[in-house]
Amino acid sequence: MTTPKVGAEKPKTKIDQLEESLLELIDMVGAMGKRMDTFEKTAVKKPTGLFGGKRGRIAIKDTTTGVVYIAKSAVGKALAGEADTDALDHFAWYKLQAKFPDRFIEASEAEKTKVEAEEKTRVEAEVAAANKLAAEEAAKEAK
Repeated sequence: MTTPKVGAEKPKTKIDQLEESLLELIDMVGAMGKRMDTFEKTAVKKPTGLFGGKRGRIAIKDTTTGVVYIAKSAVGKALAGEADTDALDHFAWYKLQAKFPDRFIEASEAEKTKVEAEEKTRVEAEVAAANKLAAEEAAKEAK
């Protein structure tokens, strides 16, 4: 029989080998995650420009009438008749702008804030009216 030498490592069991392999795998996954984060930050750009990214509404002022619209699409819907198009035409704003190039300007921040507040109030009133109507119908059905 052989006796283990002093200072020599004892033989590794299968469980010890599996633990080591698992720890190495965890380290490799962590390193790969860091590499992926770096890659995502450097290579993947958020869409911007004409066809990408989030585009906010631009408030438009009609210089002829002085009316401020909450967005370009609202101008197109409201004045579609002047552009000889349908109010549901998605390009009504562009047709209006082509027909009257000097008529519309971007609204100031103060005008935009005022129009947004009015729009919010209008929407809240519509929601309240719809809720009231639904409650009245529910009360009629309950009787």
